[in-house]
Amino acid sequence: MIRAATFRAFERYVAIVVALVVQVAAVAVIGDVFAAVPRADAGLPPPTETVARVAPAARGDRLMTLNVTLDIVSATAPAPSAQPEAAPIADAPPVATEELAPAAPQIAEPTPRPRPDPTIAPRPTPAPAAITTSLETRQAEFRMLALMNASRLQGGLVPLALDAGVSDAARQHSAAEALVRYVYHDGPDGTARSRDVGACGTGWYGENTGKVWSGGVDVLHREFMAEPWEPINHRTNIMDPNFRRAGVGAVQGPDALYITIVFCR
Repeated sequence: MIRAATFRAFERYVAIVVALVVQVAAVAVIGDVFAAVPRADAGLPPPTETVARVAPAARGDRLMTLNVTLDIVSATAPAPSAQPEAAPIADAPPVATEELAPAAPQIAEPTPRPRPDPTIAPRPTPAPAAITTSLETRQAEFRMLALMNASRLQGGLVPLALDAGVSDAARQHSAAEALVRYVYHDGPDGTARSRDVGACGTGWYGENTGKVWSGGVDVLHREFMAEPWEPINHRTNIMDPNFRRAGVGAVQGPDALYITIVFCR
């Protein structure tokens, strides 16, 4: 069937070609005849309006003949498909994706070890050595307090109250004196003010110190009271009406018995 259809189309094509050749030959013959016959209006200029009307008509006849031929050819050609072929879909351009670089792993910095401070710490002040008391030292302390209060009572003053804390400070000073074997107010263990102000706690203080042999506490008290009246001396401290407390500390040294009396308001 495909060959028969092709043969018929070929016959139509040949017929169309023959018809075209015949028409071309006829037009050529007619043109020669009109060219050989002399025209009556030869030499006269043709009217412009007539030429304008004939020229388009002649061109139109030829175009009409050609259009009829083309219509015959197009009728024999197979009809195009009603459904338009889908245009190929162009591949979409690749979308550029930014590839993120992997984050660098965070490495924890090592914590530096604390270094010891090169500054030399001050040495702590050693606690004072415990002072050993005995019956003899206790008797000497109480004897000195009784002699001083007897003198105060004779002078119309109130007796001194014994302060145990102040007595400890007095014993520390007596022990320091026993090490150097002499009595003093300002010496190896500091000044009387540095020792006694803190012990009294009021800012006012007085200090008497001495050493005796063979239980000579009474002798030491008589020497204190034999001093003249002066602003500050042993007798003035004992008889000062502003002093109301006292601490007495006795320590047996290698050569004598050292006694310190601290007076406080």
